[in-house]
Formats: sequence, C-alpha cells, structure tokens
Amino acid sequence: MSAVMIDDLVKYLGRTYPEIIASGAQLPGGPPKGIFDDSDTVAMSPWPGIELGFWASSQRFEMLFISLLESFQGASIYKGSLPYQLKSRMDQGWIRSQYGEPLESRAPFKMPIRGMTGGWDIYRLPSIPKGTKAVFKYNAEMEVEDIVLELNERSHA
Repeated sequence: MSAVMIDDLVKYLGRTYPEIIASGAQLPGGPPKGIFDDSDTVAMSPWPGIELGFWASSQRFEMLFISLLESFQGASIYKGSLPYQLKSRMDQGWIRSQYGEPLESRAPFKMPIRGMTGGWDIYRLPSIPKGTKAVFKYNAEMEVEDIVLELNERSHA
C-alpha cells in the first residue's frame, strides 16, 4: 500500500463496489460485509490499518479509514506512505499549523470502555476531491490516531 494507492481509493469515494471492481481496482478480501445482517453500513479491510466503509443497500463507497496508532491492543496499523503531505506521526498542533482552524472540531471526551479520547478536527484538504472531507481523530495525547476521508454527503436511506 502506498500514498498513490490511498489517493486512488479517495478518488473512488461515491462509487459502488461493483463500479470500483469494474474499473480494474484490486481490493483483496471483498466484497464488503456487515457485522450484522441488518447493518446500514458494510466494510472491508483489504490491507492492514485500512478499512473501507460502504452503505449497505447500494454498496456505495463512503468512508476510508486509515489507522496510524494502535487504538486497542492488537489493532492493525497502516505503515505505508500517506498522500496530501500527511505524515505517519502527527499531532493536533502539526495539523493546525498546516491547515489552520478546522471546519468543525470536538474537544477531548470520555468514551465508554476506551476512556479518554482527544476529540477530532474536520478539514477540507486542498488536494482531495471536492465533496470529500478529512477527519483527524486524536488520542488522549492529541496524536492523530485515525484519519477518515469521507464523503460530505453520505447515504441515510
């Protein structure tokens, strides 16, 4: 997996799983599956630390998750290169120095079972396709734990 491959995946956001496969993309481990039979969303993890999220009824690709830090013991992390001048080790200070104030932000909060998180910031990065946003999720030390590249308008029906 590489920065170019991640950028290619981002360009597929909004397309269906069959359209992505028909275009020649190689996605190991597909098609996407839900945890429960009646899930609204389905997912697949074709590479370590990478998860693709789809709307179940249409199989529309809506979210790309990139895990940079182990959020729980045994979680897989992405170890390849990143596009858009992102680094494998970043914190909130670095993100804000590069991209300014976020479009939206959530302060640190406590989650059941996991404990304290560092919250998140949402940005519209200049180099990602229009209609797509980047969510930087922070751990309690304000390091970027996950990057989520997702459609601004996701399915709800």
